[in-house]
Amino acid sequence: MATEFLSKTLADSSKSTAVKDEELTHMYTFAQELNEQKDALLSKVATLKKELQDWRTKLDTQVKTYRAEVGDLRKTLNTEVEGLRAEFMELKTALKQQLELTAGLASQEVADAEARLAQISSQQ
Repeated sequence: MATEFLSKTLADSSKSTAVKDEELTHMYTFAQELNEQKDALLSKVATLKKELQDWRTKLDTQVKTYRAEVGDLRKTLNTEVEGLRAEFMELKTALKQQLELTAGLASQEVADAEARLAQISSQQ
């Protein structure tokens, strides 16, 4: 009887060891899969970080370029505005002189007309 018990215990122990080995193999396989997935994710994260850094560098370059272009455009615009102001002042001065001349001529024509009227009136 003791021999039967010992045989049964050894058989149960063998089954138990086989189950444990199978579970360990399954867990090892699962751990390998997790490590592969982790490595794939880390690789993807590294790729995304590199792409983000490249994008930021490109964006910074574009911003610097656009700022320089806007600065140049601003300088050009200011130069053109100053030129237009100068032209406007010249036109304003010329118009003022023409108005003064026209007013002077009109005043002289009125004086001449009054003188003619006076002369005509005195002749009658």
